[in-house]
Amino acid sequence: MTVRNDEVAAAARRWIGENAHALAATDPAEALTDLEPLAAMASGAAVVGIGESTRAGHEVTALGHRVLRLLAEKLGFRVLAIQDDETVVDRLDAYVRTGEGDPREALADLWVPWRSREMLGVVEWARSFNRRHPSDPFRMVGLNPPEARPAHYGAVLGHVAAVGGHRLDELRRHYDTIVTAHQVPEHVQKARGTHPGRPFADHARDARDLVASLPHADAALEAAQLIVDFHSGGFAAGGFDYAATRRRSVAAMTALLEDGATKIAYWEGMSFTANAARLEPAALLEPFQSVGNELRRRLGTGYLSLLIGFGHGDVSGLHPGQRVPPPMAGSADAELAAAGPDLYALDMHAPRPGAVDEWLRGPRGLRIIGGIYDAAADSDHYLAAGRLDEWFDALLHVRAITPTTLL
Repeated sequence: MTVRNDEVAAAARRWIGENAHALAATDPAEALTDLEPLAAMASGAAVVGIGESTRAGHEVTALGHRVLRLLAEKLGFRVLAIQDDETVVDRLDAYVRTGEGDPREALADLWVPWRSREMLGVVEWARSFNRRHPSDPFRMVGLNPPEARPAHYGAVLGHVAAVGGHRLDELRRHYDTIVTAHQVPEHVQKARGTHPGRPFADHARDARDLVASLPHADAALEAAQLIVDFHSGGFAAGGFDYAATRRRSVAAMTALLEDGATKIAYWEGMSFTANAARLEPAALLEPFQSVGNELRRRLGTGYLSLLIGFGHGDVSGLHPGQRVPPPMAGSADAELAAAGPDLYALDMHAPRPGAVDEWLRGPRGLRIIGGIYDAAADSDHYLAAGRLDEWFDALLHVRAITPTTLL
């Protein structure tokens, strides 16, 4: 069996090497001519899933930016959809369309990995695009419902200070503890050993009940409940509902497509964008059907799934102290890193011999760098991927990465 596995892996490396299309740059400002093969693949798509294996790599995000430029400037895509609070993304959308507002302030209210200099570059590119195309603007759309933000804690504290000041310190003890989850999520605090102990959802419920006991609490109580929902719906509390997220996201994107002209770039982690009928996470969630799979079911070849992967590198900007080692032997990442140039694109449907088909069929380990990533236990952070050429239609791969820069 080992001999056969070695033969299959060797055939996969030859196939990747023969079909890899070398790319010239990761810099989003560079010309897009090297991405022409990807443009040809995406020419018939209404939605392209830009799936990242990490949110913490500068080169990965920069390649995503290049892909977004390609889709917008060469193929007429006019919407960027992300899994984040729709009200916050609306503020970014207002900026890219009109120049109103402060994009840094809006980014500060997004999920932590989006709060980067790289994402600010995407927003500023979109603003520049719209100045050049005022009659055919580019938009940004958030796919998640409104969520609690640090300002909501301040609003509740302000109300309690005004009507029940004697309980303000009690409320602060709850909120000072749990507002930290907006900088370092609760499940990440647990993984790093910095969590204070009591579940944040319990603190949030006690705070809500305190507010409810005070007069004139309607607006403050609404904000307090939003804070409860944020903490009880998180990974740490076991409350994240992927199926509901999938249904809402797919419904929002298909509604945008109803005019027959809109094309959407859906930029997310690969566990969202992959065409995976059943994805088994390494941690935190039960197996689920991905957003990308539901889009493929509804749109057929109108949905193209792209993976942006990497071999190794420094992710310490978002994950302090973490350097991702070379991929685990036998994993899909190991062959992808060993076979091609330092930076390349690959058509996952390129003709192949039977041994390569066997390799693609898997299952193969596919590394994903989430919030709880620990390089010392790197082998624990691999998905058992299904057929790679079903999950992904195309691949961009960079051998080594450096950290993103948080704002």
